[in-house]
Parts: sequence; structure tokens; C-alpha cells
Amino acid sequence: MAAKPARRSPFEAAVTAATSVAAIFERDARNALSYSAYFYSQWFAIGVEVTIAFYLSLLILPSTKFGFHGHVGSYFAYLVVSFAFVTFQNNAMLSFAESVREGQTTGTLEAVLATPTALPLIILSTGVWSFGLTTLKVVFYFALAMCFGLDLHHVNPLTAIVFLVLTVAAVSPIGVFAAGATMLFKKTGPIAFSVNSATNLFGGVYIPLAKLPLALQWIGWMLPITHALNGFRGALYGASLRDMQTEIWWLVGLTAVLMPASLYLFGRAVHRAKVDGSLGLY
Repeated sequence: MAAKPARRSPFEAAVTAATSVAAIFERDARNALSYSAYFYSQWFAIGVEVTIAFYLSLLILPSTKFGFHGHVGSYFAYLVVSFAFVTFQNNAMLSFAESVREGQTTGTLEAVLATPTALPLIILSTGVWSFGLTTLKVVFYFALAMCFGLDLHHVNPLTAIVFLVLTVAAVSPIGVFAAGATMLFKKTGPIAFSVNSATNLFGGVYIPLAKLPLALQWIGWMLPITHALNGFRGALYGASLRDMQTEIWWLVGLTAVLMPASLYLFGRAVHRAKVDGSLGLY
């Protein structure tokens, strides 16, 4: 009768998990930095987007539509918040799926899945590098925007940090869904583009949600990006966590529902790929 494997202590399990996360972070960082032209062009694109937002805002007068709770806001501040923080959602849609696909093309996916590391930890770890990089991009967005005159004197840092954490948590399940779709359908670029475009429209990225038809407003209110952007706009005008309770609880609720559902479906996609032998196919 075979002996049962020794059970690891919580400390040993935590060390193993941290080691796995660090290894996946290092792999993703090395891979991203190996494409230097693509890596540095992302920062140039931020400069272009901030410049476009500034000159577009010169055509539209400041209004309470772009502010928060009666504050008059500029369209420049509205667009900068949108462009900066919608990158978390776009990043989630692309990075998890790209990590799975790169693992398939380089042959490392099967090796990673063969380790004793839990499947949820493996897939969620693929977002650590990309979300860290996105946070740096957001800082760069606002540093550039300040050069164009963006006023950040009234920012509530605590509200901004809380919504940063909630946004990462709420959009991560979208990335896990995308990774599961990549596992099954291999190429999902057009799907990701369509979903990103639709959520940018309905989520109030370019136009305040109140200006859309009522039916589209309902769609917008279902999306995590809508509440994330509302939270960051509130933080920009000094709103406290109490002021943003509705947005906070909405993001917490969405994460509580979507995270286990996305991890379950990703697990089923991996199981199916193992059964039909398509795990390493791309």
C-alpha cells in the first residue's frame, strides 16, 4: 500500500505559492522586456493619448456632466481618468489570454500545469506583472496630464487606492474568462476587441453614462468598469469611501460572483484540453 504524501504546513504552502508567483512574474517580465520596441511604444502611445485628450477638451466647455456630485469638471480630466483606468480592463482582457497562448507556443504551459501549484494560483499569477505595469502606466498618464494642467490638489488618495484594488479584483475574472476561451478556441482577438469596444461605449469611457439612452445605461451599470471609473472620478474630486459606498459594494459583489465562476470555467477548459489532447495546440 503506497504511503500518503506528507502534508505541508501552512507556512510551507505559503512559501511554495510565493515562489510560484515570483517565477511566473519573472517569466512574464522577461518576455515583455524582450520585445523592446513594443514595450517602449506603449509609453509613447500614452503621450499621444494625453495630447489628444487635451486638444479634444479645448472644443468642449467644462460642465457638471464631467465632474462629480455637482462639481464642474473639465472634459480633459474626464478623458484622462477614462484612458488611464480603462487600461486595467483592456489589460485583463489581453494579458491572461496572451500568457496562456505564449505558454502554448513556447511549450511551457504543460510544464507549469504539471507542477503541484493550484490552477487558480497559476492563472491569477499571470496578471501580477501586467497589473503592476499598468499601475506604472497610470502614474505616467497623470504625470503627463499634470504637465497639460490637470489639477490633482483635491485627490483623496485612500479612495483612489481602494478603487485601484477593487478594479483589479473586479476585472481579473474577465481576464480568466478570456484565458479559458483561449484554451478552447485558441484565437480570441476579435472577441476581445469587440468586448473592449462595447464596454468602452457603455461604461462611460468617452461619454457620461447619463447621456446614453436608458436601456444602454442599464447595460453600463452592469459593467465593473462603469463603477471603477465613477470611483476614480470621485477620488479625483476628494470623495470619501462613504460617498462611494454604492460603487464599492457593486464592485465587491461582482467580484464575489464572477471570480469563482471564471475560475470554475477555466478549470473546465483546462480539463477538456487535457482530455482531448489539445493543451499544447495553438
